[in-house]
Parts: sequence; C-alpha cells; structure tokens
Amino acid sequence: MRPIAICENKKIFEHSTAWTKRFIEFCEKEKIPYKIIDCYKSDIVTQLPKYSALVWHYSNFVISDMLEARNILMVASNMGLATFPPLELNWHFDDKIAEMYALESVGAPMPQSWVFYLEDECVSWISNKARFPLVAKLKGGSGSNNVKLLKNSKEAIKYARRMFTRGFAPTPSIAYKAYSKFQSSKDFSMVMKRIKKIPEFLNTRRHGKMMPIEKGYCYFQEFIPNDGYDLKVVVIGDKMTFCARNVRKNDFRASGGGDCYYDRSLLTDNVIDSAFRVAKKLNMECIGFDYVVDRATGTGKIIEMCYGFDYQVQFDLGAYVDKDHVWHEGKVSVPDEIIKSIVKKVENES
Repeated sequence: MRPIAICENKKIFEHSTAWTKRFIEFCEKEKIPYKIIDCYKSDIVTQLPKYSALVWHYSNFVISDMLEARNILMVASNMGLATFPPLELNWHFDDKIAEMYALESVGAPMPQSWVFYLEDECVSWISNKARFPLVAKLKGGSGSNNVKLLKNSKEAIKYARRMFTRGFAPTPSIAYKAYSKFQSSKDFSMVMKRIKKIPEFLNTRRHGKMMPIEKGYCYFQEFIPNDGYDLKVVVIGDKMTFCARNVRKNDFRASGGGDCYYDRSLLTDNVIDSAFRVAKKLNMECIGFDYVVDRATGTGKIIEMCYGFDYQVQFDLGAYVDKDHVWHEGKVSVPDEIIKSIVKKVENES
C-alpha cells in the first residue's frame, strides 16, 4: 500500500483540537505507512500520485483552508485517492444554510428554518409571520459565537437591516468567549485550564479576522424550548458516541461552553435512530450532530452538523452504542476509526 498523506498545517495554523496528531499516532502504532505533507505547496497535485489517501482535518477559521481545502481534496479524489473528509462530509462544512438544505432533503428531525436573500421579503416575513423568540445564525462560525436569540420583531428587523447592509464579522468575540468560558467554569482548576488556552484563542481570532464579512442573507431557526442542555451526537460507521452539554447560565446556548457530561439516559431511542438514519441517507461515515430535545415532546431535533469536532470529548465517554441500541464498553477514538476505514477502502480497491 502506498503511504497515507496526512496534511499538517502548523506553518499557517493548526488548533489543538485538530485530529492530525492522533492520525499520526495511530499510523505509527499500527505500522501503517504515512507521510506528513503540506497541501499548500505549489506542486501538491504532482505529488498526490505517490499516496493512496489524503487525510486533512482542516479548520473553519483558517481562510486558506476554507478557500482551498475542498478543492484539493476533490482533486485528490478525482485522481483515485481515498480522502477524508470526502465530498459528502465537506461540501456543507461550516455553512449552516447548506446543512439546512441537506437535512431537509432527507426529512431529518430539525427545527423549522427560514432563509432569505432579499431584504424586503425578510422584513415582511418578520413583521407578519414570524413567531418569537427566533434564533438567528450566521452561516459560518462555531461555539455558538454567531448565534443570537431575537425576542421580538423590532430586534429581528434591526438584525435583518444590518445583515443586508454592513453585515457581521464571523470572528470570535473576545468578550463573548470570556463570558462563555466564565459562565461554564465549575471550579478554580477549570478556570486556570481555560486561562492557559487564551494564547491559542487569540491566534484563532487573528486568523478568523481574515474571514469575509457575513451579509446579504438572513437565516432563522425556530427556538426549541428544552431542559437546559444539548447533545453532541457522533456517528462513526456503525458506532455512536455522545456528550451532553449544559447551557450556560443566563443563556440559551451550550456549544463552545465546554461544560460536558455523560448521562446515557439522555441518548434516547428517537435520537439514536434518527442520527443513524440521517447519516446513512446523507452517506456520511463520520458526522457530529448537535441535537436539542424538545421539552414538550421529548423529540430530539438536529440544529447543526459538522464532520469536525473535539474527538477527545467523545473519547472520554468510554463507551459507544450500536444501531440496535446496545451499549459497548470501550473508548472510541474517531480519528483511529477514520484511518481504519481509509486502510480498508484502499485495500479493497487494490
């Protein structure tokens, strides 16, 4: 088998939650041939035939990644390499509107959603049809930084006017990030742990400031009343892991707070079944769904999805559940599962 190419992006920026290090560790442990490559070298296309696969955990806050990673991965796939993430996972990466279209196409359980590309139509809908509170989201961003709760038509119209004029920067807010982490910190040790991550956040923000202003559209979701938590549900092949995330104090958002726990009773039958079903219909081998559970009905609804997530949080669950709802003890490392799948595909095609 030709080596697996693992793209490492440290010269530009690679976040500590990137899967690259784990990919490398697993290949070394299992004696799988690999080579670290730089996908931004000008001769990348001529180098690709040396490899059987290209694996690249690229970032939504690195503009060069968002501009070119999909293109390079598509070229690699067209040249016969196995790729991660493949097209099914990366075409909608960090685009919440694209995620909405994909989820709607397979009848996924999700909040009612609306998207507008004309200001007058948006304002008319807000004034005459919208029900509040209403969740407004930018297409890009993570950690709920670009998610707002609009309480009435006045707030919504003001938001819409701005989205159709000067727009909003998707850059992570220092004030919001500090507030978010403070609200979800349970003790002094957690506070200190998060203080140590400040330099990395500032570096992330520096790169994020290069991203274009978001404007020219409005995307809204129905607000789902819940019991103060959401679920990050990860489907990896025929396995499923999850974590529950507490909503921050005096807030409605959980993502990015880091206040995670593992109550298996929260992963209900309807969430397990719907997550496996949606992943299969969208041909997604590895996907993380953000679920909120409707307090009135107990039904889990998908509010976002993403192929990339902090795999270590899922690793800490120490177990996984299968399609028959049977729990199996044992930690699941998503990057390890990806490399196993890549090797299997390459061997089957050789």
